[in-house]
Amino acid sequence: MRDHSSKADTKADAKAEAFDSKAFESVRRRLAAVEAEGVDTYHCMGREFVIREGVFPPTHFQSTGIFTRHLPYVRGGSFLEIGCGAGVTAVTAALEGCARVVASDISEAAVLNTRANATLHQVDTIVSTRHGDLFDVLDDGERFDVIFWNSNFVFVPDEYVFDKEILRAFCDAGYAAHRRFLKDAHRYLNAGGMLLLGFSSQGDEAALTGLLGESGYTHTVLTSAFGEGPGAPRYDILQLFPQEQPGTAAGSRDQVPEGGA
Repeated sequence: MRDHSSKADTKADAKAEAFDSKAFESVRRRLAAVEAEGVDTYHCMGREFVIREGVFPPTHFQSTGIFTRHLPYVRGGSFLEIGCGAGVTAVTAALEGCARVVASDISEAAVLNTRANATLHQVDTIVSTRHGDLFDVLDDGERFDVIFWNSNFVFVPDEYVFDKEILRAFCDAGYAAHRRFLKDAHRYLNAGGMLLLGFSSQGDEAALTGLLGESGYTHTVLTSAFGEGPGAPRYDILQLFPQEQPGTAAGSRDQVPEGGA
């Protein structure tokens, strides 16, 4: 009898090894540094956050800090973060005055990490943590003034087989998650609310532009900032406007310079 599982594993390994891009290799290199150095705390906007093993490490990836510092937080409003990771952005939203914050992630470790940081900063009565994929975690009728996703913007092919689960926090095979986000996001936005996507020059910008058009969105760059260090990528907060909801309010179109991180 043939061992079909061994052949399948070999094919999966070959697919994993076959794909190569500068952005993808950068992710792998920095994850290796995290494993070698060990990470347990992160500082943002003068606050300390706990970072647990197996969770998106903002110490080695600058998107979290840049986006967190430049996002609009509506005082007294509601804020949804998709893909909350360690909860740095969601907890900051609560600390900056949002009255209701929902933080979700497909990783249970990330949800528990966010809950720990919400408790640490005494906003656990404001921040509701949810474990699940994209908008599956929401109840009927839930709507938000701001919806934000620091997306897994590094593109990998449809057939890519992830050899490490944490890579899914950085990479989206065929941009399938982006398609689903664009399909459903507008349903959970309050009238006049802001739908925001964190993206980067490390992502496939042409593919995203195509997806936005196909899904019926226009967009503007709300904030654009470069990371620190030689050859650091650009990070953008895009405001998305569903064409079927022309009343959605536009935010500031001015670029905000990058602060230190």
